[in-house]
Amino acid sequence: MSHSMKSSLQRAVTLCQSDMERVNACIHQNLQSDIMMIPAIGHYIVNSGGKRLRPLLSLLTAKLFGYEGDRHIPLSVVVEFIHTASLLHDDVVDSSDQRRGAPSANGVWGNQASVLVGDYLFSRAFQMMVSDGDMAMLKLMSDVTNALAEGEVLQLSRTFHLGMNEAECLEVIERKTAVLFKAATEVGAHVAGQSAEVVADMAEYGMCLGVAFQLMDDALDYVAEAEDAGKPVGHDLEEGKITLPLIFAMQRDPELAVRVEEVAERGCYQEGDREWVRERVAAQAGADYAMRRAQDYAERAKALLPAHAEPELRLLLAQLADFSAHRPY
Repeated sequence: MSHSMKSSLQRAVTLCQSDMERVNACIHQNLQSDIMMIPAIGHYIVNSGGKRLRPLLSLLTAKLFGYEGDRHIPLSVVVEFIHTASLLHDDVVDSSDQRRGAPSANGVWGNQASVLVGDYLFSRAFQMMVSDGDMAMLKLMSDVTNALAEGEVLQLSRTFHLGMNEAECLEVIERKTAVLFKAATEVGAHVAGQSAEVVADMAEYGMCLGVAFQLMDDALDYVAEAEDAGKPVGHDLEEGKITLPLIFAMQRDPELAVRVEEVAERGCYQEGDREWVRERVAAQAGADYAMRRAQDYAERAKALLPAHAEPELRLLLAQLADFSAHRPY
């Protein structure tokens, strides 16, 4: 299973290779500034091993409808810049010193630089949208950026919010993570001149894919080993993030709920807490539940792909939805 999933991602990357090279060139071009710290941090983050999944989705969606122009290139960079800016800010908010197994930008340059370069990337993204000159795209992206900012604040306000239920948890995911996947596919369909209905379906496809992707991430925090995940595992709870595997397990295990509350009151783990919590979540199959929900979202995403689209790419986007809910790492 995971082999064919992995290869569908490879296939997507290969198919979009020349577009992706243009995306990378566009990224570098738009990180230029005579303030040296800006390109330094910008390139550090943009090159730090991200899969460029969001731009890839824009490129694939444009291809899905046979788009021949080049507006999707800078617009997918806009999505990547907004994503990158939010990562820079996120790592400061979460006091993370690691990202994808490497030191985070704030770990290298400090919090002030990370926040300010994040601001630079946001404003650069808006300059790029203004050059695109399409009011509809400007509206879409400003709505996305606003929803994202609300999602960040929502997540912060729910730090160690122990009464969090599944619906609230999914709301944070939609607003904070899935909204950028939604923007990516919406951009691709919009520049390809699709009807409002098709654009809406593709936006919803991106949203569902993004939720599946994040639910898998949350599940892996409880089951993966640190070296496989490329980040410290069991870290979510330490940052006060109450995610679906834990919510599901706490509803079934009162003792676990009490222990998590103790961790929350201290604001940190003590010796043995992390392992104990992970074991209890495993005993209730919390991660499995989150993975099943991820698969539900992947199925919803696949059902939204339009029938009239290019068949090979339609299949590929269906496989990518599956991929988002079956990541082995």
